[in-house]
Amino acid sequence: MEDPLNTEEQTKVDLEWNRDSAELAYSVIARYVEHTQVSGIIIALMASAVGEEKIKPIADSQYWQSYMASKRSITEAKLDVDRLTEMIERLRLQSE
Repeated sequence: MEDPLNTEEQTKVDLEWNRDSAELAYSVIARYVEHTQVSGIIIALMASAVGEEKIKPIADSQYWQSYMASKRSITEAKLDVDRLTEMIERLRLQSE
């Protein structure tokens, strides 16, 4: 008996980079970037409300250092997001 999970139809995946997939990728990335930006604002507001002395142990923690490294990484990714935006614009022009 043939294993239905190993049929050619199920194992062959046809991924295509086109306008729809590019716009979907951009949409997902944009949501994560927006969430990160909003989270950063909320964290800054909370830190301001709590006060500098109470925030110091948190700022010295490994969790905070990881958060700051992640935030820098997102900031550095802006060039990649801009490149992706340009690619999507070219795809839009080609498909019109």
